[in-house]
Amino acid sequence: MIETFYNLKRLPFQKDINTKDLFISNVTRELLQRLEYIKQKRGIMLITGMSGTGKTLHIRAFVEKLNQNMFKPMYIPLSTVNVIDFYRQLSVHLSGQSFWKKSELFESIQNSIKHSVTNNKKIPVIIFDEAHLLKNENFYELQIIANFNMDSADPALFILIGQPHLRERLLIPVLQPFNQRISLKYHLPPLSREDSEAYIQHHLSLVGLKDPLFNQNAINAIYQNSGGIPRIINSLCIKSMTIGAIEKKELLTEEEVFRATHEL
Repeated sequence: MIETFYNLKRLPFQKDINTKDLFISNVTRELLQRLEYIKQKRGIMLITGMSGTGKTLHIRAFVEKLNQNMFKPMYIPLSTVNVIDFYRQLSVHLSGQSFWKKSELFESIQNSIKHSVTNNKKIPVIIFDEAHLLKNENFYELQIIANFNMDSADPALFILIGQPHLRERLLIPVLQPFNQRISLKYHLPPLSREDSEAYIQHHLSLVGLKDPLFNQNAINAIYQNSGGIPRIINSLCIKSMTIGAIEKKELLTEEEVFRATHEL
């Protein structure tokens, strides 16, 4: 209905967007620059941000641009596991093998990383999503796993993605040793008012709409009700456009946005 009424090539504001079509704001540009830096340095990187700010989406863009002949990316979304399952996940992703004993799993993980770097000339890029759900014990273990050559080398890249409170949690005394080993941190904030407007227009232009669809009051309402969080912007825009298509409105105002807000 939206595509037909507004004469669009496809539905806009979808989460399966091609990464080459991502909207790059100043803050996301900085994130991508830091990822390029840590790609060369290796070690541990922490990325935090509120839900819906696009952390995982930009990691997907980063991974898709990696040279597959030089890097071996692996994505681990399940964080609510005990220590042994944490080890097994890593071992299976790295070597395809699983063991019962923790010592065997540890050896498998470290040997697989060394083999990948030395023999296959591929740097493992290990991504933990929802890292704020990791148990304290798993942070201790990751600290040990990432210790190579008596803590003198970083053969792999570990990326932890989590919610903002993870940064504060890592400051507690028992997690300080792990926190001190994080090579790089970045907090991804919501979009500004200006970037929110540019984000909306960018996504509309991707589906073939060049003329403004939302007036300035509508843009202001979207920003105020979303706080600049892209996922909420997407939902508000789609719901507002649905209302507009049903009621045959070619220009959307704050009225449609406020009505859409009540449906979130």
